[in-house]
Parts: sequence; C-alpha cells; structure tokens
Amino acid sequence: MVCQLGRRILLVSRDGTRWSLSGGKPTAGEDLRDAAMRELWEETRLRAMDMQYLFGFTGTRTCHHVFTANIADGENAVPSNEITRCSWVKAMEIAEMPVSILTKDIVEMLAMTAGSSTGMPTVALRRSAFASRCRQRACIRTRNL
Repeated sequence: MVCQLGRRILLVSRDGTRWSLSGGKPTAGEDLRDAAMRELWEETRLRAMDMQYLFGFTGTRTCHHVFTANIADGENAVPSNEITRCSWVKAMEIAEMPVSILTKDIVEMLAMTAGSSTGMPTVALRRSAFASRCRQRACIRTRNL
C-alpha cells in the first residue's frame, strides 16, 4: 500500500532487504481494505485516517491490490512484526533508493494518476501500461537468472 503523509511516502524494510511499500496478504475471508489496514498496523503501528483502493494487477505469481492510506500529521511509524526499518521519503527520491522494482512502478503510477489532466491517457490506459511493464520486467528477470 502507498501510505502518505503530506507529500511523503512510507517505505519499510526487513533486515537486510531493499525498501518497499508496506503490505501483506489477507487472511481467508478478510476484506481487502481491512487486510491493508491490518497490515499497516502490524508493520508500522500506524492507523490510516482514510484507505482507498487504487488499482489491482496480476504479477507472475501474485495478484496485487494497491491501496493508498492517509495518515494524520504527527503520527510516527514504528517498525514492528517483521519490519526492521521505516522511513518517510519524498516520491521523487524513491527512484534513487535501493527499492524493489514493484515499489518504483507503483509510486510512478501514483504520480501519473496525480498528474493527470486533459490530454493525458485515461487512468485505465495508464494502469494497463503499468501492469504490462510489471509483466515484462518479471519475464526479463526470469530470463536473466
């Protein structure tokens, strides 16, 4: 999920891994929005003021559902559960950080949606292009192994 505080986005990391967005899997029968809120709490001890569904896509092995969570000013992320680090960063800084490819793509998609105006491709076309890029990168990674 994309957790926002003003213009900053929360990144999390497990010990020795790249930065990524907070997230996880729903339990059997759990609503996707409820799962996103639970995962945010379990990993960071943050409660979202608002949680909205952005888009979904299917990767090589997993179906991803991306939400955006807005956090109240003054809230502090505390690494919890399997998370060892939390950091609020500006979206433009993410391209230069050691983050997962999926995280970079999701943040880019969010920026495209925020910057939409007349003359830009529709959200549906941008989502389709994003999902296509994810599939292409997954295939490239697999071939290079």
